[in-house]
Amino acid sequence: MINQDEVFVITEDDILKPGDKGKGKAAKGNGSISLAKPARSAEKSREDETVAERATPSRGLRGARQPNPAAAGTLSMFVWGLGQFYNGDGKLASLFILGEALVVAFHYLMYMTWDRIRTFANIFFVSEWELMLYASSIDFCLIFFMIYNVAQAYRGAEARGSRFAGVRVPFVSGLASMLIPGWGQLLNGQLGKAVFFLFSFLMQIYVVVLFRLSPFYRVIADLDLQALTMKASRVGMASLFATVLCWVVSAYDAFLVARYTRRG
Repeated sequence: MINQDEVFVITEDDILKPGDKGKGKAAKGNGSISLAKPARSAEKSREDETVAERATPSRGLRGARQPNPAAAGTLSMFVWGLGQFYNGDGKLASLFILGEALVVAFHYLMYMTWDRIRTFANIFFVSEWELMLYASSIDFCLIFFMIYNVAQAYRGAEARGSRFAGVRVPFVSGLASMLIPGWGQLLNGQLGKAVFFLFSFLMQIYVVVLFRLSPFYRVIADLDLQALTMKASRVGMASLFATVLCWVVSAYDAFLVARYTRRG
């Protein structure tokens, strides 16, 4: 039982002590928070440095594996899709390689079984002249497909690396264009010229092959049109002359450009 005569004296110290303790705790808490923030920022900076160190070697490897546009275009010029495979694009390379295999198989089949195809077409009232026109139109489209194959390989290599400045070896560029018009321009880094000369060369070879290795000339002769036969002969001779001219101009241009860029 509480004695009513007892007197309790409350001083200022008794009132201020709990507050001081709370302030002290708060001060300590704020200090721990302020210390925790620099620790977290230091850990974050270390993580960023680690990520940067890991990314630096990969960039170096990418730079070391940059494909050469001239090499990619050259490979696709001889074998469709090989330049795309060189660039690391396996799916597109498989598509081009499959396309070339089908084209070769189609031409071989047409060459070996032309008489049977002609006999079968006559049943449906399709003349040999019309068959030749159909086959020629398909081959004409294939020329564009081949040029696209070369240009895509060249541009794909440039996209993975940097702009190609050319090999800058006049003898190599001139000799390449002597073998295939447009090849030297490709080695010089001039894709536009390479496409022009390559298209001209393929068109001229296409006309020569159409006259010499296919029954096209015989079909015209069977039509008994003397004027048309004479025109076809003139076109064939003009194609031969244009082929030789294209060869010479392409080789001279490739050599001259490579020599000029080498001096520059």
